[in-house]
Amino acid sequence: MRNALDEITLEILTYCALTPAAVLIVFSMHLSQSYIGGQAETVARIVISVLMVLILLGLGLNKLFKLIKQREKLQQGYEGELAVAQELNQLMLQGALVYHDVPAEGFNIDHVVVSQNGIYAVETKARMKPIRDMGKDDAKVIFDGSILSFPTWKETEPLEQAARQAKWLEKWLSSAVGDTVSVRAALALPGWFVERTGRSEVAVFNPKNANFLAKGWLKDPLSESLIKRIAHQLDQQCRDVEPMLYGKKNGHLQ
Repeated sequence: MRNALDEITLEILTYCALTPAAVLIVFSMHLSQSYIGGQAETVARIVISVLMVLILLGLGLNKLFKLIKQREKLQQGYEGELAVAQELNQLMLQGALVYHDVPAEGFNIDHVVVSQNGIYAVETKARMKPIRDMGKDDAKVIFDGSILSFPTWKETEPLEQAARQAKWLEKWLSSAVGDTVSVRAALALPGWFVERTGRSEVAVFNPKNANFLAKGWLKDPLSESLIKRIAHQLDQQCRDVEPMLYGKKNGHLQ
């Protein structure tokens, strides 16, 4: 998510530079044709140059507007993931292992929580609250077990996404450690009060109420040996950042 933000910020800066540059090029070409090429200033030439400027400005500003809106959405998601990560990290005080931004096949799992009592794959969705001056009702989402009913809209895709990612993690971990591993899906909605009116395989929660992730659901706790093997596999997936300030020589950090 951080990389995506950096990339789109760079793209915005590029368009901020290219749009006025393109306009200046059109004006330069027009003036060069007039004063160096000796072409007469005609209404047709002026109209064509102005139209080209307006088209370039329109295309550039339209692209910038879309990029800015995209960046705002990414920034909102990034801040939501950080907020959830900060809350989930507190679970380590209860003995849980917490991983963030776990690479998968063509996607990332926002967070994974491993405890003796179960494993959760946690998806984060940051959603802006409507401004209707209705107090708590503007910050409440009702979950009936299949649909997320926000104050002014409804969603099901985040639930489906969370379930898919949990299934993938369950299959991958089971294959990686050589034992059957169960994983449950969870959906974090930072800043929202969640009212549950039905049961679901996906646990929907406000990250400030994340203690249940450490308590889990298993009747028979995972063995210490299995947890170590699971942790090793997740470590291999997540802990791949190398210091950029150091050079490498013959495979060793200098």
